[in-house]
Amino acid sequence: MVQTMRSKSLSLVLAAAASFALACDASAAATVGEAAPAFSLTDLQGREHSLADLRGKVVILEWINPNCPFSVRHAKEKTMIALADDHPEIVWLAVNSTNPDSGDYLEPAEHQAYNRKHAIDYPVLYDTSGDVGRAYDAKTTPHMYIIDEEGTLLYNGAIDDDPGGREKPAKRTNYVDGGLADHAGGAPVDPATTKPYGCTVKY
Repeated sequence: MVQTMRSKSLSLVLAAAASFALACDASAAATVGEAAPAFSLTDLQGREHSLADLRGKVVILEWINPNCPFSVRHAKEKTMIALADDHPEIVWLAVNSTNPDSGDYLEPAEHQAYNRKHAIDYPVLYDTSGDVGRAYDAKTTPHMYIIDEEGTLLYNGAIDDDPGGREKPAKRTNYVDGGLADHAGGAPVDPATTKPYGCTVKY
């Protein structure tokens, strides 16, 4: 009996250690300066997008949720749209990791209508399992990432320094725009990490 209890205790300890190790691996997977987590997701039109296929291009990832006021505000202000238009050399991808069982979930047709309303013309990828969002540790909508031509994560954080939207867009510090400029000039992205703001991702 004692031996059985010891075996069970050891099993629990090992399981906890394994869980901790997996958690560490997951958080380390989206570390600035290291390889960005690989993914392959389908967009609203049914086209597949793979990070591996985008080698040689700078990629921006934007976590999005049309039922989040922060995403809506930036859509209305055309924050992301204007930045994507200013940088035609990059690939801009939005990712929706909302759980289908969540009240915030939109069917693809509804999301397409939202995109048309706000003139969002870059791909929106559906991550309904949440696996990609968790791999990147995406916390909010929006949550932004810059990935370089070699697949290395250069930036992880907020779109800008104005969570409340109190400043005019021209007066904000747009971290993604600054990061792209740093990278284009051959300098390290500075800052490379900031605290993202917005609604929590509804995994």
